[in-house]
Formats: sequence, structure tokens, C-alpha cells
Amino acid sequence: MTTSDLLLQIKKNLKEKRLEIADSMVQGRISDFGTYQKNVGIAEGLEQASEIINETLNRINEEDE
Repeated sequence: MTTSDLLLQIKKNLKEKRLEIADSMVQGRISDFGTYQKNVGIAEGLEQASEIINETLNRINEEDE
């Protein structure tokens, strides 16, 4: 497995976790506003991590050119 493959797998896992959080919110499984805020923060952190992975993959691809 290459570094790029590993990063893509991590990105996929982050997306799946964000979708789990979103599904939980849509299903009404959040009991209070504090939990809602926590889940929104986690989802935002996962999104930022995905963006960092995209930037890293772009750098790797630029170095390969």
C-alpha cells in the first residue's frame, strides 16, 4: 500500500464517520444542545482533516511530476 493509498483510505474513513454523525443528528438521537454542539465540532474537525489530506495528496502528486 502506497502513502497515497493510505491517505485515501483515511479520508474515506473520516467521511464515513461524518456521515454517521449526520445520520445520528437526522434520526433525532441527540438528546441536548451540548451534545449537538459537540457533534458539530467533531464533524467540522473531520472535514478539516479531510482538507489537510487533500492538500497533502496534492503535494505528493506535485512532487511526482
